[in-house]
Amino acid sequence: MSDPPATMRTTAATDLFDKYVLPKVALVVILAGSLAGTWVSGRLGGQSAAVTLAKWLYFVALGVLTGGLGWKHCFVRPRDLGMGAGDYCAEMYARFDEIATGAVAVLAVTGPVVLAAYAARLESGPLVVGLGVLLAAWLGTLVVTTRGSGPVDEQFRRPAGLFALALALAVVAGTGLAEVSLRGFGPIAAAVRTIHLLAFGAWIGGAVWNIFIAVPTGQQRPTAAVARAAGEQLERFRWAVRFIIPLLFLTGLVQAVTVFGVRLETYVAAPIGIAVLAKVGIIGLLAVIFKLCPMWRACSPIDGVCDLEGVGEDEPPAAPTEGNADD
Repeated sequence: MSDPPATMRTTAATDLFDKYVLPKVALVVILAGSLAGTWVSGRLGGQSAAVTLAKWLYFVALGVLTGGLGWKHCFVRPRDLGMGAGDYCAEMYARFDEIATGAVAVLAVTGPVVLAAYAARLESGPLVVGLGVLLAAWLGTLVVTTRGSGPVDEQFRRPAGLFALALALAVVAGTGLAEVSLRGFGPIAAAVRTIHLLAFGAWIGGAVWNIFIAVPTGQQRPTAAVARAAGEQLERFRWAVRFIIPLLFLTGLVQAVTVFGVRLETYVAAPIGIAVLAKVGIIGLLAVIFKLCPMWRACSPIDGVCDLEGVGEDEPPAAPTEGNADD
């Protein structure tokens, strides 16, 4: 006798959860790597432990928000909002708003500390003032977009949301410029640092979205339409990760070589050099996790769903949301 639908839904939700063990490990790994990198930068810049911790929290919140906004407006597509997955997307947006609210609070506390640290070294010049203005404008926009309520189609790729994403990218770029300027500005170094921060934000924001937003939401409604939407969103993220991890590794390596050179003895002779090696190794570990994790090889995050083109053929199509033609 076949299993009842309730049992099948429970099994699908359990399999979905089990597949996220390695992604959770990857999230811890990238957080450890970012903490090591922030500690190295702090030691090189003579920062206190309190400022270093504040800067790390600032980077994490910045990444979660930037990557989350990127997922919301890039990896979710108009087709996902209709065709039976509109409620799924609406609940994901609501979960993201909750996480974004916490990240905004972290930035509101750590942002002034980070700006003060930049001002202490760079004075209150155009770069620090401009970054402060961008950060304030971004936080204000996020407060409006995350606390507002409305139908999911009204939240998707609306001007306010896209403006928040653009401001996020501008804040990341400004932060990268400020970080490089602490040791003497160079255009190549600034570009490398900015790309590194953008790749970090894309990775951690996508990881947080998958683990804490997409998975809990999908577990509650493991239907064919949701399986298809979740699988297609995840496939877009898988494609991006193939660029994100190499960018993280290469830009991290360039930054390490720029400061410490290429001699291994330089790295193993001091704790700061060992921390640099640890961070590079951590990024390599992320590549291994990416290859081993079943979530990066299956078509859908729900077990047994591989051919996305065939998902939902036996279910009646839901009425598409008005005004959401696919792109």
